[in-house]
Amino acid sequence: MRLRHLHLPGLTTYLRASAIQDHLVRLHLDHKASHLTAPAPSPVLLTFQTPPTYTCGRREVGALSPEQKAHLRADGKAEFHEALRGGQTTFHGPGQVTAYLILSLREHKLNARTHVRLLEDSVIGTCAGYWLEAHTTENPGVWIGSSPDERKLASVGVHLRRHVASHGVGLNVTVKLWWFDRIVACGLPEKKATSIEKEHQGMEPDNGASGKVLGPPTMPEKRWPVLQFYDIPRAMRQVADNLANQVALRLSGVDGGVENVTEKSIWPGELQSRLIEKMT
Repeated sequence: MRLRHLHLPGLTTYLRASAIQDHLVRLHLDHKASHLTAPAPSPVLLTFQTPPTYTCGRREVGALSPEQKAHLRADGKAEFHEALRGGQTTFHGPGQVTAYLILSLREHKLNARTHVRLLEDSVIGTCAGYWLEAHTTENPGVWIGSSPDERKLASVGVHLRRHVASHGVGLNVTVKLWWFDRIVACGLPEKKATSIEKEHQGMEPDNGASGKVLGPPTMPEKRWPVLQFYDIPRAMRQVADNLANQVALRLSGVDGGVENVTEKSIWPGELQSRLIEKMT
């Protein structure tokens, strides 16, 4: 079995990404309901960027006032949507890799706690490839720095239905961090968001022949590629691919690595047409 990685280039609306996710979840639920002995659908990591979008978690669904929703929509500069994931209000937007991992927990010997830990460890492993020592704390998400100067690099929020997992992580790569100043992320007003780009500021690349690595020249095994932030689509795809590889390394039953797939191969064209009709 391989982990199927669907990366949506450019910007994808939150509703479209959610519809693709819902379709993948439905495949798992239909398989469970059929009681077939055939293997369950393969796990899929869906990675994408959205236009500026705020979402709230299931504990806040229906709880936000019209004034709060208007604030989040920022005079039409951002969208607001309610989600079924865990966690509180967060931001998704350009420069953030949003990654939804859709799979059957039991097929991969996971439970709710170990599934979240797999996502966190995958983000930490991805960051390590960019010379960043990320970690978890008693607060949700993945962080950089030590207390009291911890900075949040990635949010984590999942949804489970009949042991089928969806949603996942939002990893800040080049995102404009002032979007996070408009909310109290994770209910922690004293904490700030950060990004891979921001944490790379001040790092000096090696002055060797390539000039494209970070780390001590005397320790070549500790030198890692620099993200080319002047080429944002390339940088975002690189981070998404590395995250997929990290997930595949940790996912039980995945022995064939990562298979990059297209949106067309995930769901037939007629289903996409129905979605477009529904959204317009």
